[in-house]
Amino acid sequence: VEVCLFCLISPSITASVTMAADRGRAEFRQRRGVKATENAAAPSAPTAKDEKVAESNIFSFIVEGILGFLLWSSIWQIAPCLWLIPLDAMGVTGWEGAVAFWIVVTPFVGFRFVQRSLGSPFGLFLLRGLGMACSFGAYPLLPVEAKITRYLLLVVGTTFLGMAWSMQFWGYSGRNKSQRFCMVGGFAVGMFLNLALRAWFRSLHPVFVYDEWGYAALAVGGVCSFERLIALWGQSYTWQKPAQFAGPGCALANTALALLVILTGLFFGDSSVLSRWVNSGFPDAGPSPNPWGASVILAFGFGILCLPCVANFFVWWLIGSAGAAALYFLDSTAGYAGGLVFAVYLGSLYPQLLRRVAQHPIGRSMFTFTTVFVAAVVFLVWATAYNFVPGGEFTRERTHFALLVGLVALGFATCVFGDTVTGSKKDDDDSNAASMKELLRKRHLSRKAVALVGLLILAGVAGVMVRYQAYNPKLSASRTPHEFTAAIWTVHFGIDNYGHNSFDNMANLINNSGADIIGLLETDAAKPFLGNVDMAMYLSEVLGMYTDYGPGPRHHTWGCLLLSRFPIVRSQHFLLPSPHGEIAPAIQATLLIDGEHVDVMVVHMGVDSDDLDRKLQAKTLAQVMKAVVNPIFFLGYITCQPGGRDYNQLTMDGNMTDIDATEKDRWCEYILYRDLIRQGFARITHGGLTDTEMQVGKFKVKSSPAEQDNDEMVYGDDSRVPARLRFPERFGERHVGHHYTRFFLDHVFHMNTPRYFVRSQ
Repeated sequence: VEVCLFCLISPSITASVTMAADRGRAEFRQRRGVKATENAAAPSAPTAKDEKVAESNIFSFIVEGILGFLLWSSIWQIAPCLWLIPLDAMGVTGWEGAVAFWIVVTPFVGFRFVQRSLGSPFGLFLLRGLGMACSFGAYPLLPVEAKITRYLLLVVGTTFLGMAWSMQFWGYSGRNKSQRFCMVGGFAVGMFLNLALRAWFRSLHPVFVYDEWGYAALAVGGVCSFERLIALWGQSYTWQKPAQFAGPGCALANTALALLVILTGLFFGDSSVLSRWVNSGFPDAGPSPNPWGASVILAFGFGILCLPCVANFFVWWLIGSAGAAALYFLDSTAGYAGGLVFAVYLGSLYPQLLRRVAQHPIGRSMFTFTTVFVAAVVFLVWATAYNFVPGGEFTRERTHFALLVGLVALGFATCVFGDTVTGSKKDDDDSNAASMKELLRKRHLSRKAVALVGLLILAGVAGVMVRYQAYNPKLSASRTPHEFTAAIWTVHFGIDNYGHNSFDNMANLINNSGADIIGLLETDAAKPFLGNVDMAMYLSEVLGMYTDYGPGPRHHTWGCLLLSRFPIVRSQHFLLPSPHGEIAPAIQATLLIDGEHVDVMVVHMGVDSDDLDRKLQAKTLAQVMKAVVNPIFFLGYITCQPGGRDYNQLTMDGNMTDIDATEKDRWCEYILYRDLIRQGFARITHGGLTDTEMQVGKFKVKSSPAEQDNDEMVYGDDSRVPARLRFPERFGERHVGHHYTRFFLDHVFHMNTPRYFVRSQ
């Protein structure tokens, strides 16, 4: 990747050096009093030199696209890092305030002394170098446990990258319309490069997950920064008097831009997010992210390439608002269609808003943008984590407020005050062209830029299609019919105890456990502050399993999902009663296991401090499970010890049996069942991937209703257990008592397991 990008960029470096030399010779001639003569005749067609300049501009467009991608990546990684620290503490810690550094320091770009010192080409090169070292070097180079240090360095790196981008945008591109076109287009290219890359990596951002990609980002970013140093050499930062707006210009324009970025991340931060917002139960679960995520990339691309010309029309704002309403309030296909309309609308606004923001003072613009962006992210966190933060009762489940405020701000910025610029000429590239040759050159650049963005869009679509062709859910060829292994695990949103993404390691543990059906809790990471990653899509494709995502992001739960090697016939999503605490999600699904219908419940009940919530939730679950006529098993999080009120409610009123009622040292995770035959039970340590163990149970579907359950426990003598029923030996031997993790990925049996069950003689 580095070699290919260097081959693309190196011609631009050569052209930049040549253009810098030409500028130097022109300035020398002007100092000697030599003036170029102007040809008053009709403009001629572009010369070979003009074509060379156009080629240089398209390479500049590529470079700005790469730098835009790095800026996008760094900005959006702040939100997950902001969330990681309070996640462990289950509350606000104070470290979250470090993001104020971004808000306070970035506006310093408005001061003249900063512009003179850091606004020079070398100053921009220095800022970018330090920013990339902090943002992308921290992940592969720092010790794995340095979670807070990584977060602090990321804030510093994002600040420096934002300062460099803004000073180049305001101080250099104002005199050069082609350069401004490159920077605005590069910002869009960065967004599409982000979407395309994540499409190939199943929603993961490889720069922050895989060390080699972090090194690649540093290397390629360094080459691009050097190219910008050469391209801008000999120029100086130029402060321009901003245009005068008749309405509330600076605050409104930058607030609208910040909320535009927030709404983009909230609904389209990855091509899979839209599918999760409109997700519902089987069989009408809505469009799957694989392959329908490709339509999100196409819709956004269509908006940004083809429809900026209609961004100022009130009717277009109404259409976009209608799409947003459909996305937020409708399920399945109708909601997805509304989401695609909203994607087209948001994409069409970027060129207009970036152009208008550039006409305001840089310092106030950056302060407004960073403040609104951080405030919006904090509000989104508060809307879901309301049970653990101060003032959460006022923000509970109010994500629609952010959507409403964003739509109003966008409407005012584009429709009401969109064309009220006075005191300056309308910023139209064609009208500002000095000659026909410049106009033709700009159009030549525009065509190539559109073609480049189109290639990125197709690359993202290709990533989705390649994964779709490879997706193949299947059962193990060596399994015994009518027998299956089920597991329950709380996975902390796919973030390990050191703050790194754990999807790969989770997939390895699930695969090694031999689980055919697994209920995962704390899984809804399709949110900006959780990285907009799709755990269900990733694990289902890697493991070759069917999946039910459960209640989606619009319901403000922590999430629960079902993975199954057996087809899902139908499912229903529940939001259990939660008058005081967090919303408790549940899935009831019917699986087709070797021709037999078997039901499964995957549940995440509320925390132990919300007593009324847990009481109502247990009562509701007991009623639902008691009404099920098929064999059923329960994989859930009950937040009480065996024999507690809620446990008894589920086992007695719900007519369920604990897989091992003799095991009293348990909390939260339980496996219950009815009308099945239990065969084994094991507890596997988390190994640092989360804070909760994995529990695994082996079952057999009864051949007839009269077949009796196994009633004798066997442990210590596995000779009485058939080899096919034994748990994998890779987790070691039976361990007495707790086995505390000695090192990362130390997954072993503990708590006197595994245990097996046989029929007494």
